[in-house]
Amino acid sequence: MERDHRVSGPPLPPGPGGVLPLLLSFGLVIFLLAGFLTMGTIVESLRPGGLDDPMNLLLVGLVIFPLTIYVGLRLDAAGFDTLRSGLGIGPVRPATAGFGIAFGLAALLPVAELENLMSHFLPRAVEEQTAMLKLLAFDGWLGHVAKVLALAVITPIGEELIFRGIMLRWLRRSYGRLISILVSAALFSAAHLSLTSFVGFFCLGLAFGWIADRAHSALPTVGAHAAYNSVPFLFPPDAADVPGLLSAPGDEVAHLPTEWVAGSAAVCFVLLYLVWWSTLRKE
Repeated sequence: MERDHRVSGPPLPPGPGGVLPLLLSFGLVIFLLAGFLTMGTIVESLRPGGLDDPMNLLLVGLVIFPLTIYVGLRLDAAGFDTLRSGLGIGPVRPATAGFGIAFGLAALLPVAELENLMSHFLPRAVEEQTAMLKLLAFDGWLGHVAKVLALAVITPIGEELIFRGIMLRWLRRSYGRLISILVSAALFSAAHLSLTSFVGFFCLGLAFGWIADRAHSALPTVGAHAAYNSVPFLFPPDAADVPGLLSAPGDEVAHLPTEWVAGSAAVCFVLLYLVWWSTLRKE
């Protein structure tokens, strides 16, 4: 008789339990943020513009993400036989990867609308809005390519290897699936330092954590995260005129068309089901 079940992966070694994995995870996030702040200050002294300058952002990302990954591996290397397993990048079915990438593309509108709803209670700071619009604005091909590399390549790889690779496995070994996904999602959201975006990024982190756990690999979420971050760069120049998508500082809170959000959310749920389906096999 044929039976569907989850594709098995190599068993995780037992974790230390207690509060140590939580403290290590929290400390790694602090290290990541402190690294960006410190490196950003150093780079700004050499090249004005700080992290708002796409070349500076790219340079800092190329330094801080690998350094944080190295520190993460060194903090809890016991139990990981290879670098590949330590980073949580096991083999993935093409279908699972494809559904993950599609989920990243579809998730932008629901997450954006969650941010719009939160803006009624926690208005986004003017500086944050200005920085976002500046990052997404086209200011020459060199700067645009640097932005795409920094935000749609380096950042997704770095964040996913940290939060859904190293950190999720740390937590999973000691606390199980549910707690590990919840905690890694909360830390992922907090690392973005935006109260307005916290709920949206938390939901995104939950979905990414679940996908990584189902696939036994962070690779599908690297693709999903890269797709999510790439969408704003695919918009035509007049996308800023769509209510609720991009708002200028001082504008009233607008909302995306309900049918767009509902349709995108429905597609997200279908794609999550397909991720689940693609991680099953017949026996």
